[in-house]
Amino acid sequence: MSSERAEALPDPAWERFRRALEQALGIPLYQYKEPQMKRRLGALMQREGLHSWDAFARALVRPDLLERVRDTLTINVSEFFRQPDRFLELRDVHLPRLLAERPRLRIWSAGCSIGCEPYSIAILLLELDRNPRRHQLLATDVDFAALARAREGRRYLPNEVRSVPRAYLEKYFVAEPDGTYSVAEDVKRLVTFRHHDLLKDPYPTECDLIVCRNVIIYFTEEAKQHVFRGFAEALRPGGLLFIGGSEMIMRPRDLGLVPSAVNFYQRAA
Repeated sequence: MSSERAEALPDPAWERFRRALEQALGIPLYQYKEPQMKRRLGALMQREGLHSWDAFARALVRPDLLERVRDTLTINVSEFFRQPDRFLELRDVHLPRLLAERPRLRIWSAGCSIGCEPYSIAILLLELDRNPRRHQLLATDVDFAALARAREGRRYLPNEVRSVPRAYLEKYFVAEPDGTYSVAEDVKRLVTFRHHDLLKDPYPTECDLIVCRNVIIYFTEEAKQHVFRGFAEALRPGGLLFIGGSEMIMRPRDLGLVPSAVNFYQRAA
């Protein structure tokens, strides 16, 4: 029997593990590509010296192992100003255009993880606008634990702030005695965090900017199309979608989107 045929057959042990993992993480996993997920987690299982999916499921009570599972799936692996050149372009080109068109922006950070992305955007608003609190900056994620940490705005590691421009790091962060960083209160006040499932829940409307970066790269093609279609419909005409460096929308014009720059798509007027 070929490996492809064997991989297609139902695997009761894997299904038990997947259900246990969904419960432990508090997020659904059906939107992820199963073969890729099994390969990544299977390699982790071997490194941990676990010999079956059932043993792996029992071991999920260990917080350290659960954190390694998150990292393996790239869930909540985030950093501020990821791909700094793209964020500088957002600051210098795209946000000024949006601010010139609308005095009060509606911005949605979808799949915000531990808050690095929406806080990066909040810093740009503080830099560009004398009255940044007039804008609505909504940040959502399906993971309750990630949202709780995002709301705190604390305990960010040096590698999570490594791409922050030095001037911004000194101005908008507090260096803690334990070597971590906290976000300044002025930044935190600009962001509203809420729970949201991209595959189940209704999307906001009339958004000027939607930022969703490195969230759906492991989704199934069907899930990707659902999300991108939802984003296109959530944008107002002229609104902008900002996606991750390794992501691309195939046939964006079918969704009413026009490529604007690298990783940026604009809703057609």
